[in-house]
Amino acid sequence: MSDLLAGDLEQLAGGLSFTEGPCWLAEHDCLLFTDIPGNAILRWSTDGVSTWMENAHFAIGLTRDGQGRVLSCEHSTRSLTALTVGPDGALAGREALANSYDGRVLNSTNDVICTSTGLILFTDPPFGVRNLEGALHGYQQAQEIDGAFVFAVGATAEAPRPVVTDIYRPNGLCLSPDERALYVSDSSETHHKVLALDFADGTASNLRDFAVMPVGVPDGMRVDATGRLWVAGGDGVYIYDTDGTQVGHVPVPEMVTNVEFGGADLSELYITATTSLYRIRTTTRSGRAW
Repeated sequence: MSDLLAGDLEQLAGGLSFTEGPCWLAEHDCLLFTDIPGNAILRWSTDGVSTWMENAHFAIGLTRDGQGRVLSCEHSTRSLTALTVGPDGALAGREALANSYDGRVLNSTNDVICTSTGLILFTDPPFGVRNLEGALHGYQQAQEIDGAFVFAVGATAEAPRPVVTDIYRPNGLCLSPDERALYVSDSSETHHKVLALDFADGTASNLRDFAVMPVGVPDGMRVDATGRLWVAGGDGVYIYDTDGTQVGHVPVPEMVTNVEFGGADLSELYITATTSLYRIRTTTRSGRAW
């Protein structure tokens, strides 16, 4: 076992359709995650799994923002939304944050992160509207934007700003602990790699290869406190040092879609993997600053 792991892989839930978007709610000691074909956001706690949001618009990626809202990438509405968490932990409201660019509807928002200053970044590949390179999780619709971008949320739902425009199929994304490096996964059979960019003042530059996924395609990812990248892959979670060297692997018996640090000290890694939710304890903790 890697010295980055402190326990065995546990299956917390199974028999689901296609899971994604793990998002830890520390104040409620629970994890939200999506079942895309099930069209629901689910809630896991030590009491088990329950439905947090029905008719979730084929939500996929989730994260928290500085206001405590859950940011949700919705495939069927092709929008990024903010979901309010009530005092009891239940869903208490929904607001659209982004739904079009330059007069054209977005492709299908996929994954989302938020900086410590409140800037929201999200990826917009066509996976939810076109049956290409994988199953269609949404409704077959016309693709209006000629490309797949990483956007920053603008002042209104109609004004997201492109930050990265030259990655073929941008999917998972995260920032280094100091927020000076942006990582984006190209989830395509054509490239199947993680790319890195310099990031400052809401601008990304110096696009470069970071790591190639050995099995399957890279998907969602998180960074730990020392800057290592934990990336969802075809046969588990791959761990990369800051220079792109692979330093660990968590075997999982299903294709992994995304990961999230959680638990009381943010050292437990929650793993969404096709039909199941898993957890493994680590010797590190989340690199998220807040």
